[in-house]
Amino acid sequence: MTIEFGPNTPDSPAIYVPGPGSKHRYNDGSLCIWYPYDPPERRWTWRDGGAVLAGHVCAHLIREAWWRQTGEWPGEEAPHDPPDSPPVPRAARRTSP
Repeated sequence: MTIEFGPNTPDSPAIYVPGPGSKHRYNDGSLCIWYPYDPPERRWTWRDGGAVLAGHVCAHLIREAWWRQTGEWPGEEAPHDPPDSPPVPRAARRTSP
């Protein structure tokens, strides 16, 4: 797993986990875990810490596995390409365990 934190967007990391694509991965392969336009209380933020971020990643990967087996996505889904939306900033700094 690789997590990229942008210098101006520390609360919007790009998370890369090897594996097959899914409808909840961006074109670059990073996980689409949160709706980028949700308020902070509906997304992970830097203040939540690494353990909470790891929990979000694990939950996302479990949902992907379920979706591959059943064709159903467990949990809420948000639109992925809202019209006339600004691009989501991508991260610039990489960290790997």
